[in-house]
Amino acid sequence: MPLSRRLPGRGTLEPRHQPARHNRLRALERIGLGALTLKLCLQLYLDILFGRAQFDLPAFALALRQAGLTVFPALTLVAATAGVILGQLAARLLAEINLPGLILVPVIYAVTMELIPLLVGILVAGRAGVALAARQATLVASGQVDGLLVSGINPIQFTTGPVLPAMLAMSFALSVWGSLVALGAALLWLVVMADVPSYLFNDALRQALTPADLLEALSKPLIFSLLIALIATANGIAAGRDVAGVSRAATDTMIGAVTAILLIDLGYALAP
Repeated sequence: MPLSRRLPGRGTLEPRHQPARHNRLRALERIGLGALTLKLCLQLYLDILFGRAQFDLPAFALALRQAGLTVFPALTLVAATAGVILGQLAARLLAEINLPGLILVPVIYAVTMELIPLLVGILVAGRAGVALAARQATLVASGQVDGLLVSGINPIQFTTGPVLPAMLAMSFALSVWGSLVALGAALLWLVVMADVPSYLFNDALRQALTPADLLEALSKPLIFSLLIALIATANGIAAGRDVAGVSRAATDTMIGAVTAILLIDLGYALAP
């Protein structure tokens, strides 16, 4: 079935009260569009690998800026602030009970395994995910999707193809940088303000994180980014051919992405 027949028509998703059955159908529609997006992106990357298609480098560079470079200052500031706050709390507890390992190990684990991956996922969703959904919805609402289809260009591969690898690359880089900044800020605060020897922090760091933990901490943002891209594309395409669908797609993407991030993180926590 051609992609144009899968695109919703004008007023498909009007903001009105719909029966529960229609809501379930809308949810299934978005899941199907997400699966179709993943299939088309993988097909595009295989075609590029075998020389049957060209990679859109300008769009990739723009997606890199949207997915990571524009949130880099915010992530650095938040990670450093979180590190200082956690260092201050750890110093206060250390002064009261004098058990460095008992406090530092869970603090380091919480920062690296939970705080930074969630922070990176939410920032990428708010910047790159919303931008992707708005662009996809704008193409649908303005009728440019029809022009792409007539020209033989798949609109999903045209928009999501360059964005997905950029989001994956920047999420990985931001997670590494955010962890380093947060842990560095916590160490600096403990050494300078609380007179905690640095070797205690280093010992706690080795106890808190195993190679498997580091692999999990780095894999979380990658899974988050993949889900964000699929959710954004599905919401953008399903927004309908009315202008109000653009803002609706952006809002649905942010809510859906944050919900998916929290559910995936919960799955990691409950996994044996």
